[in-house]
Amino acid sequence: MKLIPTGTNGLDVMLNGGFPQGKIILLCGGPGTGKTIFSIQYLMHALKRSETCVYATLEEPFESIKKNISSFGWDLLSYEMKGLLKTVELFSRPDISPLKNKDRDAEEVSALSVARLLDTTRLMKAKNVVIDPLTSLVIHESRSGRKRSLIGDLFEELRKIGCNVIVTSETRPQEGDFYMEQFLADGVILLSKDIRDYSLIKTIRIDKMRGMSYDEQPRKYSITSNGFEVFNLEPVLL
Repeated sequence: MKLIPTGTNGLDVMLNGGFPQGKIILLCGGPGTGKTIFSIQYLMHALKRSETCVYATLEEPFESIKKNISSFGWDLLSYEMKGLLKTVELFSRPDISPLKNKDRDAEEVSALSVARLLDTTRLMKAKNVVIDPLTSLVIHESRSGRKRSLIGDLFEELRKIGCNVIVTSETRPQEGDFYMEQFLADGVILLSKDIRDYSLIKTIRIDKMRGMSYDEQPRKYSITSNGFEVFNLEPVLL
């Protein structure tokens, strides 16, 4: 199995080399856990290898994201100009609310967004795709069955293309809960923040990675001027 470096050395050690090639990795964590920083750091390392990438943002304009990450020295514009990076802004239409519109309106919004993302990925012949966050892609879909179907169809089409995919999610699995995206993803990475003894502790844990061995223990991570860093040798007391 070929492994793709994640762009984060400590995590690569935990994975014994990186993410499996051509798989869908779900990155779960609440607000402020660093999902976007992790994802763009991953893309930066892929771009430096001259690999084509697509970044789909569903919550804020890409220009705003670029400003927020400017302190890391990541020059995404140069890769856009080279044709290696394509960004897709898939915002929910503000005039549509599931409480005020029929189900077919919500279905139309989600389906068009998925179609646009897949068309861009195919046109770019992208080797790497980031969807940030998946939660917003189906936010207007009130029917759980339809939501599962949309996610399942999206993942199936991305697998057919054969690209490496990172999908972020604002939801974290709780005991007894079931989320289709976590079931369908090939790998699941969990990010969390906790206050212990009046100190903030950030932890990363590999919850699932099909077909390979990995470090199952939670490890500390931090976001510094260098970006997302995992301290794979530091234990976390739970």
